[in-house]
Amino acid sequence: MKQKKIYFVLLFFILVLNMVYMIDRNQIAKTIESYKKDIRIIDAELKTGSNIMEEVNILRKNFVDNIDQLKDYKISASVLINELSNLKTLARQSGIIIKDLEIDPRNTFPNSHKKLVEDHLKLDRQTLNLNLSGDFLDIGNFIELVQKNETPFVLNHCLISLDSLDPKGVIAQLEYLTYVGDGP
Repeated sequence: MKQKKIYFVLLFFILVLNMVYMIDRNQIAKTIESYKKDIRIIDAELKTGSNIMEEVNILRKNFVDNIDQLKDYKISASVLINELSNLKTLARQSGIIIKDLEIDPRNTFPNSHKKLVEDHLKLDRQTLNLNLSGDFLDIGNFIELVQKNETPFVLNHCLISLDSLDPKGVIAQLEYLTYVGDGP
C-alpha cells in the first residue's frame, strides 16, 4: 500500500510537472510567435527603408539641379532694368496696355530657404507685378512670348478677368518672379 501511495504521488507530480511544462511551452510558443511577428514587421520596414538612400540621392540631385537653374536665372539690377524695357516694348508690340508695373524689392524667398540661398547663391527673389489691359488672345500671346524670349521672369501667378470698360477686353494681373544677384 505504501508503494501505491508513493506511486500515485509520483504519478501526480509527473502529471503536474507535465501540465506545468505544457503551459510553459505554450507561453514560450506565444512569445516566440510574437517575436517572429515583430521581426517580420521590422523586416518589412527595413525593406521599405532601403529605398531611403536612393530617395535622398534623388532629392540631392534635384536640389543641385534647381540651384543650377536658379543660377541661370540670376541677373544684375542693370540687366533687370533692360529686361523691363524689353517687356514694355513686347507689350506695346502685342497691342497691350500696361496699366501698372511694380517691382517688390523685398526678398520673397520663403524663410526656410533664405539662409541657404544667402549663403550659397547670394541672390534675392523679387516679385514683378503687372496689370495688363487688352484683348484676351493678345494677352495670352504676350505671356507666351515672354516665356519664349527666355526672359529672366518666371510666371508665378496669373489672374484674368473681364474689363468692365471694354466689352471685348480683359484685365490680366500677372506676377512674375525674378532672381537678382551680384551679376549675370
